[in-house]
Amino acid sequence: MRRPEILLVNPWIHDFAAYDLWAKPLGLLVLASVLRRHGWEPRLIDCLDPDHPENRVLKGRKESHGRFFRQPIAKPEVLGAVPRSFSRYGVPYEIIRKDLQSISRPRAILVTSLMTYWYPGVQKTVALLREVFPAVPLLLGGIYASLMPDHARIHCRPDELVTGPGEFVLMSALSRLTGVSIPDNGEPASLEFRPALDLLTKVRFLPLLTSRGCPFRCSYCASRSLAPFYVRRPAEDVVAELAESVTRYQAVDIALYDDAFLVEAPRYAIPILEAVAEQIPGTRWHAPNGLHAAAIDGRVARAMMKAGFQTIRIGLESSSDDFHARTGGKADLAAFVRAVNHLREAGFTRRQIGVYLLVGLPGQYRSQIEDDVARVLEIGAYPKLAEYSPIPGTAMWSAALEASRFPLEKEPLFHNCTLLPAAEHEVDADFLRKTRERIRDFLDSA
Repeated sequence: MRRPEILLVNPWIHDFAAYDLWAKPLGLLVLASVLRRHGWEPRLIDCLDPDHPENRVLKGRKESHGRFFRQPIAKPEVLGAVPRSFSRYGVPYEIIRKDLQSISRPRAILVTSLMTYWYPGVQKTVALLREVFPAVPLLLGGIYASLMPDHARIHCRPDELVTGPGEFVLMSALSRLTGVSIPDNGEPASLEFRPALDLLTKVRFLPLLTSRGCPFRCSYCASRSLAPFYVRRPAEDVVAELAESVTRYQAVDIALYDDAFLVEAPRYAIPILEAVAEQIPGTRWHAPNGLHAAAIDGRVARAMMKAGFQTIRIGLESSSDDFHARTGGKADLAAFVRAVNHLREAGFTRRQIGVYLLVGLPGQYRSQIEDDVARVLEIGAYPKLAEYSPIPGTAMWSAALEASRFPLEKEPLFHNCTLLPAAEHEVDADFLRKTRERIRDFLDSA
């Protein structure tokens, strides 16, 4: 019997700027594995695919990360006063349209979503899907759908909204919407971790997820809202997946998507890193999501070096211990200093140790940002300024609402970090530009 087809779609990004930082639609690829296990045949349309054979503008891109192709589009009316151009990022519209018209009609469509303020790209994607495949049931999931379900129902009008981890509700929703009843294979519903990488046009790197959720409760982060429980997969399964994928796809770069990989490192991360170093030599690890400074001791740093870490990002957010005490306590300055010292002793350079600093927070002034940058440079790492975006459902959301000059509750477009939507007046784009220039000048002269 022919397996029923389901179309998985990663939508375009509509924004002032977007950058491909080890980005792949991992949530969709993991759900594709679940769907296969339960009798469906998944197909992927990735509107952001940098390796699309007809996306000739980026045809020569050799790196696993870099710029997206972009097409200038009209700004949403509420952003009309912002003095920056607005674009659709990803594969050109007409190419995606042609791709959709060339495939067979699926039994259902599943669209994912990311940032809340990227919903116009989701809208445009859904509109095209409705045009090409009228009356095909469409399900919408992902971060925006989970954080702002009422807004998503009104503005994207899916037939079904999937919030949180999709494994537990997806099969029953598909059966209800399509009438396709697939015999129960006897497997209990469980979290899946392995992505169906064969759906990608090209596997340049291996996106890796070793856990779901995070044990910390940082007031500016939505991890607990999106994944209420912290669950890890067996370490041996992680190593086996990497060994199989490196052999199959000849890819040696590993992009770690975890929120808390190094927590309880002696019992988990270190055994994984040591096994990879021994069994799969030559891999290169990258941690764009950020690592916890408090978990990095000498043994961890040496294991990271031995396994082949190349890109280290530490989620410090601020050098202020008072800030950490108020926002969840995941780090403190002393732990950060120890972490950087251990990493430098293990052989990592300053430029490999990027440190995320949140800027544009409610109640944060220039002096604190300047102090944060100076401390990170003094300690021997590389400050990476990350503009704060207010996230519904987080503990800091109420402070953002109070501080913002924008109606954040009514319009997700105002969550855009480019707008510095909750920043104090003195923390503006010009100040941040000059701060970044000072950081670059320091690094160039070091």
